[in-house]
Amino acid sequence: MGKKEEKAFNFVIDKLKNDENNISIMLVGSAKCKNLADENLSINDIDLFIIRRNQISDQIREFSSYFGVDFDINYFSIESANRYIERGEKFFVKAISNPVVVFEREEVSESIIEKCKIMYDKINKNNKKEVF
Repeated sequence: MGKKEEKAFNFVIDKLKNDENNISIMLVGSAKCKNLADENLSINDIDLFIIRRNQISDQIREFSSYFGVDFDINYFSIESANRYIERGEKFFVKAISNPVVVFEREEVSESIIEKCKIMYDKINKNNKKEVF
């Protein structure tokens, strides 16, 4: 294993880069902590969050497989990303609070990541129970 994951990842990233509407590609989930070229690699799938310039739906989720590697790709417009952050959507703010930015066409990732970190800390702080 390992080589096919790296090949699939590079193929998908190149494909996503070719779409001018995709302005940021972030690797999230457990694969972000792995070396995709590692021969002993064991992963379930590769999770990507894509920030798009224009998109009608809040979220488009695509499950696909390339070279035998499963991908879970989520597309968000900048507006929907900001709405998810404002609403404190935990799945979104948790994933984007510590991603690996793979590609960026416009400088939006840093701002979105910072807002997610703040919201994720706020959510976790509010969920902690005080013990007397």
